[in-house]
Amino acid sequence: MDTKNVEIYEKLAKKYDLATSIVSFGIEKIWRKIFVKKIKKYINNGILLDVASATGDMAKEMNFDKMYLLDPSEQMNKIAGEKLKNKNVKFIEDYAETFKCPEKVDLITAFMAVRNFDNLEKGVKNLNKCLKIGGYFAIVELTRSNSIFFKLSMFYMTKIVPLIGGIITGEFEAYRKFPKMIKNISDEDILKNFNNYEIVKKQRLFPPMATLIIMRKNG
Repeated sequence: MDTKNVEIYEKLAKKYDLATSIVSFGIEKIWRKIFVKKIKKYINNGILLDVASATGDMAKEMNFDKMYLLDPSEQMNKIAGEKLKNKNVKFIEDYAETFKCPEKVDLITAFMAVRNFDNLEKGVKNLNKCLKIGGYFAIVELTRSNSIFFKLSMFYMTKIVPLIGGIITGEFEAYRKFPKMIKNISDEDILKNFNNYEIVKKQRLFPPMATLIIMRKNG
């Protein structure tokens, strides 16, 4: 995520949760709950690193004993801090490609995050250094498909969401930049960066516009 994109999230932070819930018709919240449920079949606790943590909803759902939240937006981190009071949480205000890992973690989560990486290969390589051997890397991301539904959803995301989001937040200029931030990536674009991982779970979420992937680091 470049500096200009961070400025957008800084402006949207206070109404980010409301806008996301409305424009996604609550689907993103459902996907997050499914994501957490699937992850906890493999790992229930330990040290978590949540990438592009936004306002902290993923960390709140995971509720691990120790959690690191990585996000370059100061305002997002402030809101997350309010949600996660009395939790063992530390914030890293940085980017996936450049942050310094404070310690090895048991789980890395990236919920609607990898599309915001400036350099996916570099970001994954840096994150990989932070994950213990035998640890898990879990992703949910909007991924390209040939289905009509996906094409319609991309039209909605790039043409309609900026209008609705602008009305809700009053930040029309920020949302006008939103379509340029959506990268058209495939499952293969993501997975080619995880050669030393075993896929333990991979499924298309409904509606069929996002993929859930859980991988275990082999070494």
